Amino acid sequence: MRDTVQSVRPTFIAEEDSVEALTDRQEVSIAKVLAHENGIEHRYCDPTREERQAIGYKDGQSIELEIFMHGDAGLSNDEIKLQGRAIEIGRYFPIREAFWLERLAGCRNCDAIFICGDGHIESFGKLLQSNDVRYTVVKRGIGLTDEDKWFDKAVQYLNEHPELGID
Repeated sequence: MRDTVQSVRPTFIAEEDSVEALTDRQEVSIAKVLAHENGIEHRYCDPTREERQAIGYKDGQSIELEIFMHGDAGLSNDEIKLQGRAIEIGRYFPIREAFWLERLAGCRNCDAIFICGDGHIESFGKLLQSNDVRYTVVKRGIGLTDEDKWFDKAVQYLNEHPELGID
């Protein structure tokens, strides 16, 4: 990432994260460290729990719990998980990504770096394009975990069940 910072020379570095989430995970932001090292602005763009509630965002685990509690027709645990993730991607990713775009105010006239999960590349890219924000994907697949493997399955599930997407 240091090479990217040196080649782009961004006005700021932003990321799909929040102080609250980092604290919960007991992690530090590498993006913030790099921004500080280079004397540039850093922005956390992800909504906090309170902000998520205010914008009506639900995560996959919350949706899974709702599905489980409503006893949806004997679905297996895997199908409940897929359905929860698919609903999050189809209905709630657009809400969260719009929130990020608001946090990126001022990015149309400067170069910036935004770091987000691989699962957001296409949908956030479309949002950027529709708002006349030029972007380039520098690298994909960094730091993927076993949990991220569910993403592709959930996208496929959403494609097979489009009724789970945007209302």
